[in-house]
Amino acid sequence: MTDPELARRYPLIPWPRHLDVATGTFDDRAAIAQALRGEPGPSVAIGLQPDAPEGAEAYALTVTPERIELRAREAAGLRHGLATLRQLAAAPGGMPAVRIEDAPRFSYRGLHLDVGRHFFPVAFIKKYIDAMAAFKLNTFHWHLTEDQGWRLEIQRYPELTTVGAWRDETIIGPARDRPERYDGKRHGGFYTQAEAREVVAYAAERGITVLPEIEMPGHALALIAAYPELANVPGPFTVRTTWGISDHVLSPREETFTFLENVLAEVLDIFPGEFIH
Repeated sequence: MTDPELARRYPLIPWPRHLDVATGTFDDRAAIAQALRGEPGPSVAIGLQPDAPEGAEAYALTVTPERIELRAREAAGLRHGLATLRQLAAAPGGMPAVRIEDAPRFSYRGLHLDVGRHFFPVAFIKKYIDAMAAFKLNTFHWHLTEDQGWRLEIQRYPELTTVGAWRDETIIGPARDRPERYDGKRHGGFYTQAEAREVVAYAAERGITVLPEIEMPGHALALIAAYPELANVPGPFTVRTTWGISDHVLSPREETFTFLENVLAEVLDIFPGEFIH
């Protein structure tokens, strides 16, 4: 457990692997602003060096009253070091002198966002990614489909978004409450493929991989509402307006597998990461 006084002087999240306390502060505001932009200068040394700590995301940071030095072997390490510098710049009393050697404990550090049940616009997604980068997370798990909404444009199957991206209303409060109450407001939205690619590129610039979630064979009522012929029982169906999970699932027929293969072909063309949920 970190000493409270130490954490106050060095407001770092996550706490680095190795931190050596030093005395004094670096108070050159112009140089601090320069360092936070990743630019070297007379009192700021930032760069890739082969003798930096080993690891793609590792870095070494030294702050003295006279100088800031940040070294890493790869760009990801420099990004993490700059994130640490930004946190140190917010420390009370000025940027504290310190010696840090840091690298992530876990290679996968993810944050999940369910836009299937509650849609968020691209501007919010970018703010979410900025917050992830500030805390050195590297995987954005984007929950794009659910019983309550389908959120990604699939060009071969347009009704996934013209129908499946919208529900008539949303339950108020927990689903177990009786009597059930609804807000009477249509809710929905979706991301075009161009917008999804924009998010992928924005995340990649910050060292974050986007991991898309496409639900099957359950959690798929929004899909089934759009294409009821793929259901396990006769329809019609509507996008789910309450929480919980629908009993309706995709029917295990050749037509269903062809449909899903076509959907995933478009999904995989957008998201270059190794995994899909």
